[in-house]
Amino acid sequence: MAVRINEKSRTLIVDGTEIEPCGLGYMYEYSDCKDISLPGLRRAIAKLEDKKIPPFVVETGRVEGEISVSEKQADFLLSGTTGRVTFCLRGGIRPDFITIDVNDSGDLVGSFFVPSETDDLSCLVEAFSPHLSFRGARLVRCKYWEDPGPKIPPGWDIDVLLPRKRESLSSVLELAVILVRSLTEAIVSMGPEFVVSLCHGGAANSLLGFEESDWLEVKSQGYDLDNMEDKIELAQDVSRFANSEAGGILAIGFRTKKNRNVERISKCTPIREKFARVARYRAAIDSRVYPPIDGLKVQATRYGEGWVVTVLVPPQAEENKPFLVHGAIAGGRVEGAFVSIVRRRGEASIPITGPAIHSMLSAGRSILRGRGTGE
Repeated sequence: MAVRINEKSRTLIVDGTEIEPCGLGYMYEYSDCKDISLPGLRRAIAKLEDKKIPPFVVETGRVEGEISVSEKQADFLLSGTTGRVTFCLRGGIRPDFITIDVNDSGDLVGSFFVPSETDDLSCLVEAFSPHLSFRGARLVRCKYWEDPGPKIPPGWDIDVLLPRKRESLSSVLELAVILVRSLTEAIVSMGPEFVVSLCHGGAANSLLGFEESDWLEVKSQGYDLDNMEDKIELAQDVSRFANSEAGGILAIGFRTKKNRNVERISKCTPIREKFARVARYRAAIDSRVYPPIDGLKVQATRYGEGWVVTVLVPPQAEENKPFLVHGAIAGGRVEGAFVSIVRRRGEASIPITGPAIHSMLSAGRSILRGRGTGE
């Protein structure tokens, strides 16, 4: 999406259409501008502020070492920034606004407000570090406001030095969203609900770099629920979490890459709408898994050119285990009359053994006998 400045009105022209500011200064609707390229936005803001900036040199890779800078470096990196160009977000997404600026050195700086009940700077840096490092960004300055104004919760003003990459404005929103959510969840360990909030809060790419684990599994392609094998595979993938201690989440639309024997999410691969229909996922799971999974939540959200889907499985009551799957895949063949029982351990799935099943059945019979005799 090309962007330039109208010399007379001093407003943005996006793909030939002039975008009028919607508030004080230069405030634009994010939805009208989300596909603007960062190099193009950099040129436009520099022209708006009459700055001569060096050519855009793309940098790749993550930030090594400290992701925050000293106060002296912060003064240098924020020199020349005015905070005049802001993009307004809608739909309850936090942050509410993102300001993009160009400093005197030609670097892009993103600024936004992060609501938070904690004023602990070390907590903020710890929560932000992995996300900033992975994207090649740096934390420039943060200031805590205990009483920022009417109807505004306490929180942090954040300035971030953005990486020089040929990305769009949407990548800045994704970074801002993951920082807001990571600080919100900092006191609570990152888990399935956090992944759900990223996938359906406009920040699916923020999962990049995360490891698959005993509670997180991803799939690059959707399940073809016209196919019996895919129905059984979906039911088994979900029942694995139901049979585990902590539950988990299946995220569809992500690819992994093995690094040092660890599967890390390496790419977001949105799937076709045909394979992202929530009702069909629920129906396939409900018809194949017994007993029904309590609190099962299936969600689908449009992302980029496709969709991402999550299947959230909360921890299940022990007395309901094991969860059985009607159908199995044995020797590459679909066996519809079979019953399979699987659970998840680390990144792998393991079958529940015969002795384990027998002990569960024996325990159940003992309980029933006790109830029958009034014990």
